[in-house]
Amino acid sequence: MNAMSTKPEKLAQRMKRSSKQLMIWTFGWVFSLAIVAFGPKFIWDFGSTFTLIAVTVNLIMGYKMIIANKNHLEDMDEMQRKIQFNAMAISLGVSMVFGALYGLVEAVKLFEHEPNPSNILFVMGISYGIAIFFGYRRYA
Repeated sequence: MNAMSTKPEKLAQRMKRSSKQLMIWTFGWVFSLAIVAFGPKFIWDFGSTFTLIAVTVNLIMGYKMIIANKNHLEDMDEMQRKIQFNAMAISLGVSMVFGALYGLVEAVKLFEHEPNPSNILFVMGISYGIAIFFGYRRYA
């Protein structure tokens, strides 16, 4: 019985550690993306050297976030991993279908505004969150 109780604790400890790392690198990436988006206009008057530095930092933060996400997935148990991979597959599919169609709506004169690529990120995040919710509901 003692061996059984330590296994969930180890999983919980791994998940806590990897979740914290993922949160740190995700916030770092989002912050560095905001610097790339707003720094040139509001902080350094479009200086290309500072912009290149900010872009480089953003790429490094993005890489670290990807690695943290991979490590987080590796620390999960099989059921959690299955739910995550299913949600990722659904989110990828929804984003591809929506993104391809969304890119054409202006060209085929359905909308007069120019599509904003960041809207695809919202669709991706929402579809991922919904798929996670239903995945945990299905298996829990």
